[in-house]
Amino acid sequence: MKKSILVPVALVCFLGAAHAETPSQGKPQAAGVLGQKQQRTILSKTDLQTAPGYEAIVLTVDGAPGLVGKKHFHPGDEFIYLADGTLTLDIAGRGKVTLHKGETVHLPGGVVHQAVNPSKDMPFKAVTFGIFEKGKPDTTIVTD
Repeated sequence: MKKSILVPVALVCFLGAAHAETPSQGKPQAAGVLGQKQQRTILSKTDLQTAPGYEAIVLTVDGAPGLVGKKHFHPGDEFIYLADGTLTLDIAGRGKVTLHKGETVHLPGGVVHQAVNPSKDMPFKAVTFGIFEKGKPDTTIVTD
């Protein structure tokens, strides 16, 4: 029951956030946040009117061939849609999950994960949508 409600709610938030205008739209973040071979571009960052204190963040992640990203987590739920390529996520408590073009995965907040591009010659492009507590960093790096 929870899943059947969460997906439509996330889609509605995603569609609303995708049309919002924010100063941060379309600006790539510096390489190195999650690894030198990975670039994040924030498309939208929107306060949620129906959930005060939370914001929706929509961004793209471009991963170079052979990428092994840094282990990290987010302060809220994250939904990942793989637009192109192949992406393997090493997810704490679940193991490795491989996404192919057109597939999605949901990561609950606080769950440590790591992105890996298993291809040595093909980049990946992912679109991510997160609902995060406002004022907290959207990504926290985990050191071993």
